[in-house]
Amino acid sequence: MVEHETVSGSDKETDDQQARRALSEAGLVEIRLEEFAQRIRDVKSLIMVRLRELIDIGNNIKERESAAYSLGTLKVLELKLLAQDLKRSDSSEN
Repeated sequence: MVEHETVSGSDKETDDQQARRALSEAGLVEIRLEEFAQRIRDVKSLIMVRLRELIDIGNNIKERESAAYSLGTLKVLELKLLAQDLKRSDSSEN
């Protein structure tokens, strides 16, 4: 993988561009909508395993906080997807 240097001025990557690149590199941009909920569950499971490791180690507070924050963000995404699924099923029943 090639690391990108950040430069000032017009060549500087915006936060949005950096986020899009990170999502793309993680393989999250190309996910079909029907696969997204499962991918979120998979990532949550991986983060939970890592969080348990960090709790057992007990010395990396910053990474524990980051993992916990990530879990919260994933839960919000999961709930939004669930709400959208419920709306779709309600509208298809009517």
